[in-house]
Amino acid sequence: MQPILELVARESSFNPNAKNPKSSAAGLFQFLDSTRKNYGGNKVDWSDPYQQAVAGIQYVKDRYGTPEKALAFWDKNGYY
Repeated sequence: MQPILELVARESSFNPNAKNPKSSAAGLFQFLDSTRKNYGGNKVDWSDPYQQAVAGIQYVKDRYGTPEKALAFWDKNGYY
């Protein structure tokens, strides 16, 4: 499976309505409230899976450089 798809599968099982009961993490990429603010905030319709994906891919690029590096971090730490 492509690394970006593997990340989404692990984080939300491809459910754009997924919510973590222990944190503010939600959506396909399980963005925290604080992260959502940096990736569109109120300008993004967070109920739209496409907009979640665009923001999530940008986050992975900004933080890790590549999906492969993000997945390697997830493998080591159990999160990304």
